[in-house]
Order: sequence, then structure tokens, then C-alpha cells
Amino acid sequence: MSSWLKSVFSLFGSKPAVIRGAGKLEEGFAKKVVFGDPLAGQGVEVILCRVEGQLKALDAQCPHEDGQIIEGPLHEGKYAVCPLHNFWFDPANGEVVNSACKRAKTYKVRESDGDCEIWL
Repeated sequence: MSSWLKSVFSLFGSKPAVIRGAGKLEEGFAKKVVFGDPLAGQGVEVILCRVEGQLKALDAQCPHEDGQIIEGPLHEGKYAVCPLHNFWFDPANGEVVNSACKRAKTYKVRESDGDCEIWL
């Protein structure tokens, strides 16, 4: 396990992080959420997506050449996009649907009362 990931776990332990107001995310859109301080190596950036009424989350770091998966409208209303090479990721499982790229890391999400919990 990398040192930055150990730092993230030390920040949150085995408890989920809470994203207040996540229920307001519109269908077919993605929003970046930052936990900790990724620039200092002690945090993580997550892309929260609403697809088919459900919240899904994947790591904002594209597994290909350090690109960044972006927030905003999802491609075709269901795929998160890394604009570096125009890769489209399925937020449910992290799979790339239009190229040969590694899977993006996904996170468990549970929505409740307009907020959501995410396990990092």
C-alpha cells in the first residue's frame, strides 16, 4: 500500500467520509470532491457521479499518464471523462468503454437523507 493511501486511511480510518448535500447532484453530472490535502500527499480527489438515479464514485486520477477525470456533464449522461485522451469511464465499475486503459479506482457510496457516505 502506498504511503499516501496509508495517510488517507489514517485520516478517515474505517469510517466513511460524509459528503453533505450530495443528493443535490443532478442526473448525468459529475462533481469533484477533495478529501485531505492531495498536493501534500495526504488526501484524495474523487469524482462523484449521478447515473440512473444512483451516486457512484471513482478516483479523479486517470490510470493513464496522470490525466484527471473531470467534473461536469457525463458523456452520454453516464460516462466520466478524462479529457487528456478522451477516455470514458463507467462510474459503476471504473471500466474504460472506448479504449484500452486500466480501470479507474472506484469507491463504495451510500446515499441517505440528501448526503452520502463514501469509503476511501
